[in-house]
Amino acid sequence: MGTESKDHQEVKIIEIYESALCCSTGVCGPEPDKELIDLQNTINLLKKAGFEVKRFAINQVPLAFTSNPVVKHFIMTEGPAKLPLTLFNGEIIKKQGYPTLPELQEYLPELANIRPDNMILGIFG
Repeated sequence: MGTESKDHQEVKIIEIYESALCCSTGVCGPEPDKELIDLQNTINLLKKAGFEVKRFAINQVPLAFTSNPVVKHFIMTEGPAKLPLTLFNGEIIKKQGYPTLPELQEYLPELANIRPDNMILGIFG
């Protein structure tokens, strides 16, 4: 009594640990990387679906890399050249590349109904 199902209150956190970026999104300069634009669109969709998404660039938030045991072990064993690294609730779900929407949909079935044509460009939001 008085306890709610964890399913309804489950925190869904996606963390992306990246190599050095020029700005917080990496989408800057005269010709932004399309992969980073796609990532930002995917992040916007994840947030709308109730996920908390955190990005950490090694040159901007180095403490995030050393304070997370999973990330620290990854860097020590595989090296920073294998970044970016994506975690879902603390578990590695992708390394050496940014997660795409289809990859996330395979891992997280609740994203199955999200389609890329529903995406909006949100690089500044």
